[in-house]
Amino acid sequence: MKDKSEVIQEFNELVNMTAKELKKWLKGDDSTGAGWEKDDGSGESVGHDSGRKIVEILESNPEKDPEKYTEDDVGHMRKVVSYCKRHLAQEEKANNEKLVEEVKKTKSYASLKNWGHDPIKKREANGGDAEGKEEEQPEEQPEEAKEEKAGEKRKAPDDQSGKSKKRETEDGAAEVKDDEKKDKQAEGAEEEVEEEAEEEAPKKQESKKDQKNGNGDKAKGPEKGDTVSWNWGQGQPEGKVKEVNAGETTIETKKGNKVSRKGDEEDPAVVLDTGKSEAIKLSHELNETEE
Repeated sequence: MKDKSEVIQEFNELVNMTAKELKKWLKGDDSTGAGWEKDDGSGESVGHDSGRKIVEILESNPEKDPEKYTEDDVGHMRKVVSYCKRHLAQEEKANNEKLVEEVKKTKSYASLKNWGHDPIKKREANGGDAEGKEEEQPEEQPEEAKEEKAGEKRKAPDDQSGKSKKRETEDGAAEVKDDEKKDKQAEGAEEEVEEEAEEEAPKKQESKKDQKNGNGDKAKGPEKGDTVSWNWGQGQPEGKVKEVNAGETTIETKKGNKVSRKGDEEDPAVVLDTGKSEAIKLSHELNETEE
């Protein structure tokens, strides 16, 4: 786990909106375009609560003095850092290729701003092209080079059949590879759960059997039956939501080990069915599914 000073530093680097800017954004209609919707009928997402907490942190310590942050502040900073870094790792490169107006239409843009990070502001601060990268025009070629290329094009049909066959073979195997990839991800999820269980075992000798279902409180986060994914290794395993609990929740692995997550109202524990086993994550560790 990252220490306090590292979390504070990363939070202050990632949250590039001022308290005033974030307040204004959260009051606007565009802020409701993404994120897990709260169950209070307000139309707001869980990200709105996070954004308001960020505003409190920014306003209570405008000098960003590390000694003045409370444990509660640092705990929320940790969630913000995890959420923003995950989304940026997945989407920043692709979004930097898009026009500003295209980026503003994405759910990731609204989600990140709810959590205090403005992707467009970061791009402009880094000296990037606010309108996205333009396609580079090829340099004019000398006549000799043009003639040489024309000759190569005339020869091309001779080996087209071989290339076509290769493409057909690759396309024919694509579906099989996709199925294999899903199986590997499911196996990876199972392996991940077992690894977590082994790490937690010494700490959880006193675990109570009645923690299986948490405290039963209704919590924010995904709904039962939703399909979500999370980051593990180089892939993103998927699972179907079985339970969402605002309390400590424990599952038992196939090997009989126990894995727990201590959830709360803002960041509940989520039990997932991966198809081959169960997994457990906190809500902020899950990727939102694009509709």
